[in-house]
Amino acid sequence: MPGLALPRDELIRRLPKAELHLHLEGSIQPELALRLANRHGRSLPGSDEGVEGLRRHYRFTSFDDFLRLYLALSSCLTDAEDFTAITVDLARGLAAQNVRYAEVTVTPMTHVARGVSGDELLSGLAEGRARAREEHAVELAWVFDTLRNQADRAEPTLELALRGREHGVVGLGLSGPESLEWPLQPFAPLFTRARDEGLHSLPHAGEHAGPESIWAALRWLGAERLGHGVRCLEDASLVQYLAEKRIPLEVCPSSNVSLGVCSELGQHPLPRLLEAGLSITLASDDPPLFSTTLTDEYLRCADRFSWSAEQILSLAAAGFEHSLLPLEARQAWLSAQREAAAGGATRR
Repeated sequence: MPGLALPRDELIRRLPKAELHLHLEGSIQPELALRLANRHGRSLPGSDEGVEGLRRHYRFTSFDDFLRLYLALSSCLTDAEDFTAITVDLARGLAAQNVRYAEVTVTPMTHVARGVSGDELLSGLAEGRARAREEHAVELAWVFDTLRNQADRAEPTLELALRGREHGVVGLGLSGPESLEWPLQPFAPLFTRARDEGLHSLPHAGEHAGPESIWAALRWLGAERLGHGVRCLEDASLVQYLAEKRIPLEVCPSSNVSLGVCSELGQHPLPRLLEAGLSITLASDDPPLFSTTLTDEYLRCADRFSWSAEQILSLAAAGFEHSLLPLEARQAWLSAQREAAAGGATRR
């Protein structure tokens, strides 16, 4: 591809980027988490030792450890002001990386079940999204997420998502423990209704469970993109199906290493996913919890897997190509990426 004028690391930093797998609650930096905890009289692991004490707990040896901290952070979110604060802080961090668009997952019933009203949550997200655009030139969209092991919360999640469409809710997600104990068939009518109402189906699958989890997400939820999906490689027919249907995978390498999906970055299946012709976007998942950012994911993978400038640009383009932005906006950002790769100014 002609016209690529920048060194690899500079190219990664200068490219306008999109991120499609990012959890709002998992994006809270320890400094902000501590302020929120103090404001509401909450206790966080290690917080009696200040920010550094809390930061030491942003490390995990298991998914259960991760989930405990994730829920502790979520418990500090009480009112609209809190949701605005974490949204604006997220946008600030994205802007510093030249991430200009992100589809951000929120798990609303985690908060509503604690007594946060849906109106407060929507109001806080709407204000934060507006300020993200105005103060940081970052456009955010929301994916409202429900949990496999909390089927009773699925319907109210969808109702809140439908109310939030005017505030940027674009999709319905599904996460939680991947287990045969929690089959996906009961969620099928909910996701059918969501798609009929204009929301997109964006579930997690194929992270801690194998191909059967992905097939179920495709069959019962009509998945249009897959959060993680890295274990698809265990089924050649599934790989072929995903490639033919161009169903993208949102791949989060540092998250996968931190939570034991693979032992270290050099063992990550990302190169094999790309070689198989699958549609891939890079993402950070819960960046401070996994000591990463989207830019770090690009830098680490480019170094470990010896990516060329062309490969980097192709992956960065996939972020916009597989986003839910309108076609005109996608095309404009792809043009801005090509201009940046050639050494021109990046668009804001």
